[in-house]
Amino acid sequence: MDPKQDPSRHCQKPNEWPEAVRTAWRDANTKGDVLTEGGRSAHWSPKTRVTVEKSYGRWLTWLKANGLLQPMHDVADHVTREVVARYIVDLTVINAPFTVRSRILNLYFALSAMAPDMDWGWLCAVARRLRKMATPVREKRPRLVGSDVLFAFGLELMQEAERAGEGTPLFRAKRYRDGLIIAFLAVVPLRRANLASMEIGTHFLEHPDGYWVHFDGEETKTGVEIDRPAPQALRVFFDRYLAEYRPFLVRCSERRSRKSAIRKADALWISAYGTPMSEGAIYGRITLLTKAKFGRALTPHLFRDCAATTIATVAPELVAATKDVLNHSNGQTAERHYNHARSLQASRTYQAHVANLQRTL
Repeated sequence: MDPKQDPSRHCQKPNEWPEAVRTAWRDANTKGDVLTEGGRSAHWSPKTRVTVEKSYGRWLTWLKANGLLQPMHDVADHVTREVVARYIVDLTVINAPFTVRSRILNLYFALSAMAPDMDWGWLCAVARRLRKMATPVREKRPRLVGSDVLFAFGLELMQEAERAGEGTPLFRAKRYRDGLIIAFLAVVPLRRANLASMEIGTHFLEHPDGYWVHFDGEETKTGVEIDRPAPQALRVFFDRYLAEYRPFLVRCSERRSRKSAIRKADALWISAYGTPMSEGAIYGRITLLTKAKFGRALTPHLFRDCAATTIATVAPELVAATKDVLNHSNGQTAERHYNHARSLQASRTYQAHVANLQRTL
């Protein structure tokens, strides 16, 4: 069965929640003022709020399917160690380890926001233990490609689009756009949500010395502001995209609602239908093209791993900068990729020594 059609995976939306839970969630998200403190989750970003909502809705679906949901009960009444243990067991049957951990962590966030007077430390500890036990379903390392190779691939796609006779005008516009996205992401590995939400004049700014990328802290996952120049090497390509290919894509559809027309005026990445590209559309184009080129699909998020590993392998003296390149709040990811690069370099050194020894013998 398609996972999206599996009723056991359904995430109840807030309007499906019991009245007591809806009230608690509304209070948790109510912003305060000078006289009132506001709810525990009022400061969350919209993306975080939706993520937690989905996970809590998944919890309610499971409770209902197992005859444990009592609509008149308060938020905390359904949550015991025994019930959570059963929930985890059932999740592990159909979900990857990191997804299970994410579900429990977001359940902790939801409960902490809706029932802040309760002690949910034990549930947070369960999420930490799940994180330590989790192992990736798919190994990342064999799928990684050097950022320089990805950048060159993006340029290759744009050059292909520029050649006369290479398909229809629409094909060439899409090819150029996709190549620019890949080349840009190879050097500025934004998270997919930020990449898809880029707007001209807000997140993509023109300066006298080139283009600039900017996101306020509340727009990023880590709460850390992004403020950095776009690659100077791509300036001429962005000029071409903004002057010719993007306007062509905007004109591709005459069936525009007023809302989409307003959004389209500022969106940087435009679909073949003349509307802003969604996260899913960008994901689909990148994975399709990279699989055709490298024999394996690279997701937009893998570009971040590629960047970190490339820095650690090619320029280990700059590994501390990985935190800033990836917009992380700490350097743990940089250290993890640095360790991988050191082991990779050690392996190559050993292999070279064996090869030299063999030649000597």
